[in-house]
Amino acid sequence: MDDALSRGRDDLARLVAIPSVSAEGRCLNEVATLVRDLLDDAGFVTEIHPGSVGPFVVGTAGEGPLTVVIYNHSDVQPEGDAALWLSPPYTLTERDGRLYGRGAADDKGEFASRLAGWRRFRALHDGPLPFRLIWIVDGEEEIGSPSLDGFLAKRFAGERADLCWWEFGEIDASGRPVILCGFKGITAIELRCRTAKGDLHSSYGAVYDNALWRICAAVASMRDAAGRITIDGFYDDVRAPSVAERTAALSPPFSLASVSAATGGECTLNGIDGQNFFSAMNFSPCLNVNGIGGGYQGEGAKTVLPAEAFAKLDFRLVPDQTPTRVVELVRDHLARIGMADIEVIVHDAIVRPVRSDAGHWFVAACAEILEAEFGRPAIVQPSSPASGTAHPFIDHLGTDVFGIGLTHHGAQLHAPNENIEIDHFERMVAASSAIFKMLARRAKSD
Repeated sequence: MDDALSRGRDDLARLVAIPSVSAEGRCLNEVATLVRDLLDDAGFVTEIHPGSVGPFVVGTAGEGPLTVVIYNHSDVQPEGDAALWLSPPYTLTERDGRLYGRGAADDKGEFASRLAGWRRFRALHDGPLPFRLIWIVDGEEEIGSPSLDGFLAKRFAGERADLCWWEFGEIDASGRPVILCGFKGITAIELRCRTAKGDLHSSYGAVYDNALWRICAAVASMRDAAGRITIDGFYDDVRAPSVAERTAALSPPFSLASVSAATGGECTLNGIDGQNFFSAMNFSPCLNVNGIGGGYQGEGAKTVLPAEAFAKLDFRLVPDQTPTRVVELVRDHLARIGMADIEVIVHDAIVRPVRSDAGHWFVAACAEILEAEFGRPAIVQPSSPASGTAHPFIDHLGTDVFGIGLTHHGAQLHAPNENIEIDHFERMVAASSAIFKMLARRAKSD
């Protein structure tokens, strides 16, 4: 185990040293080459495929009745203001029981811990691998994986997989590992309204509507005070959670009080309490107002009727809702209430929701492994309230998707001083090795 840990930390240091920022197109081929070399050295047959911005690396190993996909990514967010980092962002630095560096958690640390677990597993079980393992490392995840859907459709045409180990997982604030079984979808839109050639004197307010009133009325018409979305047909496609999913949501990894204390959030929606908040986070779609603008924003008063206004919204979606259908429903709703003049602009944030079976055998087996390695019962979370581009794996490989990993609540993802806890890294190496062993045993029994 010491050798696996040592090599895992070395791998992570080499990966962090490459500033593979996909938003800026930096060092993406360089990091792909290193990932390929690491997988080569670990016994995989490797390929590099171009993406529209960064490459995909594929490593394959083994044959058998079970096909498992591991998905990671090699790109990172920009480092931002270097002055806010307590150590160089592209030098892996140990401090106070943590490893700091851009990508240390998202996602190079996840990849390195799994690869170290794989090495440990193969050191103990070096015979033929009784299941097929496909490791996909994406070079474009931080910019929304624009090439992923097309890449999977072409490279894995006609292939099927049994499960996908997603690119990240979580450790809760008390040190309990979390198994994620899904992600909400998202569609981001902008509403734009124009009511005159230019701003009018406010004395015309007795005759003419103004853009801000119309935008505010349009937004207010879409949701009630309890947070229920009032767009006709919005809930028609919502998939009811299974018994296993509802049961899992009864044991939240945190309390509503702790969330409120951490965030300063005070205004919970009507009907939300400490008993049902986690179910709402997992299973309820929601509409969010991200911003509203228009009219006079300077000091003092200016009595005008704004001619233009906008609102930026996002919908967090659950299975089986689709972003395309939701946009259609919004346009239909605006037309129905006499606001067809309001333009609906669809932005790039379009991700379909995914939720795999919380009662899947992989979940039960991994929960047992994680409890053994972390010394705390694992939490099965039916769906992350955040979004992830997992749907192409379901579309093209027909696989379930599950997230298990080492990202803790103080990891500073996308922010200065990104980090992982060394203890979590070591435990995840051991857990990963045990997961590979479990998969081999499962494949032999099929």
